[in-house]
Amino acid sequence: MLALAAPAHAAQEASDIYWNAQRQEIAGRGDDALKSYARLLARSPDSETAASNLLNAAVREGSFADALAAVKAAQAAKQADSDGPLLILADAFRRKKWVEADRALADLEREGDFAFMVPVLKGWLNVAQGRDSGILPQTFQASGLTAYYGDDQSIYFDLADGNVTQAKLRLRNFRGYDEPHGRFLAGHAMGEFSRRGDTEFASALGRQIGLDAGNYSTQPVTAGLGMAMHFVRLALALDEQKQPQKALYFARIATWLAPSSDAAKLALAELFDRQGLDGKAAVLLKSIAPGSPFWFAAVVNQTQLAETPDEAAAIARAASEAQPASSQLRLLYAQTLEQAGKRDLAVSVYRSLLDQEPRGENGQRRAMHLLLLATALDSSGDWDSARNALEDAATLDPANPQILNYLGYSLLERRIDVNRGFDLVSKAHQLAPQSAAITDSLGWAYFLKGDVDSAIPLLESAVMTAIADPAINEHLGDAYWAAGRRSEARFLWKAAALAAKGGAAERLAQKIDFGWSKERSAP
Repeated sequence: MLALAAPAHAAQEASDIYWNAQRQEIAGRGDDALKSYARLLARSPDSETAASNLLNAAVREGSFADALAAVKAAQAAKQADSDGPLLILADAFRRKKWVEADRALADLEREGDFAFMVPVLKGWLNVAQGRDSGILPQTFQASGLTAYYGDDQSIYFDLADGNVTQAKLRLRNFRGYDEPHGRFLAGHAMGEFSRRGDTEFASALGRQIGLDAGNYSTQPVTAGLGMAMHFVRLALALDEQKQPQKALYFARIATWLAPSSDAAKLALAELFDRQGLDGKAAVLLKSIAPGSPFWFAAVVNQTQLAETPDEAAAIARAASEAQPASSQLRLLYAQTLEQAGKRDLAVSVYRSLLDQEPRGENGQRRAMHLLLLATALDSSGDWDSARNALEDAATLDPANPQILNYLGYSLLERRIDVNRGFDLVSKAHQLAPQSAAITDSLGWAYFLKGDVDSAIPLLESAVMTAIADPAINEHLGDAYWAAGRRSEARFLWKAAALAAKGGAAERLAQKIDFGWSKERSAP
């Protein structure tokens, strides 16, 4: 209900504005809905509903002025959320009104929920005013949350303060590169070290997050950027905690603090995508330029947003042509071609990728590319060429469980060399015993050798890990049948049939009706 203290005709008019805004949102007319909510708040400034809806719409549409108006109205009506001071802080920061910024921090600390951010934000306010950040090791011990969300911030402060040696030491010891905030940190640090002439360390950071060698540009680490990355990290954490609206709010503040930050754009686009706002995500992703260390991730996300596999392949192709030396983009192009069913073309792209790679420099990476080529060749029906690629891959990286499993299982599946296939999947299982696919392969190898008692525990373990996998369910069903457990076998075959397609579906239907036979055995 709208909290309106006005004559009945005015209340009705406010209600009409509200429902009109709702219809506009449903119709995808976000900008019109934003204007309607702004009119609603002007009509009913004490309405919590009006302020909340205006804030949410302003965050989606990127209107800082409307978001600020919504927060100020909620504060005036004593209805603001505890994170309201953050937007007030952002406004003061943008206008360089430092007294107002300090007041906003005091309000944030008094509200309590996000008080752990205060030490970091105070440091950035110092940097913005041309002073030393004042950040000390003990600063991050103010609370557990300050420490947890401060490991990357300490490095941003080093970079902003010019403490390059300390930053390099901390970057070497940093353990979060597999997380989004770690990749963002590495990308920004790459730019800083490149500008300082330390291209070797910049390249090492790039390799840490899987980037091709190259010259990448990022904006210098400023107070606005440092604060923005703090908001981005919290936005992603809030989304993981099932608070999507608050996550968008934090991510949008990040883009308002650092409008040119590609990392902030990438994070906001990811959150838009998760909420089904694909159009808004696409606009942000397209604004990230090829020279950015975050461009590859933006291209990957664009392919995932594509409406058809052909469109995804076209996006990847355009990116690959824009940077023809990038093996990452060529690999992405080949993978999107496979998904579009253009396996022959994918094979040619994989081959060109292998031809482009210098031999002897990175055997493990070449082995993985050979595995991808083999997969495409196998899918296109060229097993002989696929086997050659797999054998080459296994020679280059003999301890890669994926390669060993693929080659070993393929030999088992085709009944070409069951003993060698058994040896290969056994080794793969020793290297990766937690893998359901590899555990299934070893169980199936035992089955094919006639050792059903050894096969069943492995296959049961694989099913428990990958309960919906049709191939694994069928394998265990076949093993149960061989062990005389006929009812359980049919139960597993029925489970497999739920997701099976083509010949596998027909084979399972026959087994469910007539039981197992050699001709109806799983491959």
